[in-house]
Amino acid sequence: MRRSVTFGTVRRLTSLLLCLRALALCAGGDNTPVGPRIAGMGQAGVTLIDLWSVHHNQAGLAGLTKITIGAHYQRHFLSEELSQQGLAVAIPLGKGTIAVSGNSLGFDLYRETKAGVAYAMRFCEGLRAGVQLNYFNVRLGENYGSRSMMTAELGIQARLTEKLWIGAHLYNPTRAKLGGPYDEKVPTILRAGLGYTFSDKLVITGEVAKDIDKQEQFHAGIEYRPISALFLRTGVSTGPVQGHFGAGVRVKNFDIDLAVAYRSLLGPTPMIGLNYRFE
Repeated sequence: MRRSVTFGTVRRLTSLLLCLRALALCAGGDNTPVGPRIAGMGQAGVTLIDLWSVHHNQAGLAGLTKITIGAHYQRHFLSEELSQQGLAVAIPLGKGTIAVSGNSLGFDLYRETKAGVAYAMRFCEGLRAGVQLNYFNVRLGENYGSRSMMTAELGIQARLTEKLWIGAHLYNPTRAKLGGPYDEKVPTILRAGLGYTFSDKLVITGEVAKDIDKQEQFHAGIEYRPISALFLRTGVSTGPVQGHFGAGVRVKNFDIDLAVAYRSLLGPTPMIGLNYRFE
């Protein structure tokens, strides 16, 4: 009996520590950025046109011209418990684009699931806007229960000059909460930034992100295209400081993207993504 109790106690303590580790790194309902292209550019994607704008700035979806479907996978700090995967599809319809996405983060003791529906519209060649509604579920293992909620996102992109764009994105403007015994709050985050296209070969982006309850974070990135089929990317972000590196290969209608974000104390977060554009 003593051995059984001791084993059970150790097992529960281990489970608790793993849950606390996951909660500390990935707060429930946080807008965890995904997509290896934008990750390779320091997560500075508020002005970019990309399928994974469903997680950065929905206005960027309005710049897509073909039906696009994609999948991504990343492992935070090489931890199997904090693996993340998701799917997204965007369908352009005239001046508008409809997109749906799903994303899962965690393991059997702690898991976040997010599903979103977005609509973006191109008002003219220099103005795009988008909105998104999300369903969030946070589940704890060992019969600790789960919590669900709805959040919203708003985004805009505008052209200031022929090569300079400005973008802004607001996550959780309604201040939705997960609730529970600790009345856990979901972050409300405002992002704003600039993107400058020097040529078809070089794009530079930069932005600032402000969680209303925390200090601001800064992001900057570069994408260089030496040949039509190859993209090279790098960037930096703060809060805490991370270095970002990435590469992409375009083969006909396929885009294969790789990236890694490195944090000195916790190590690398590798990620991979595959997009397909229909004719």
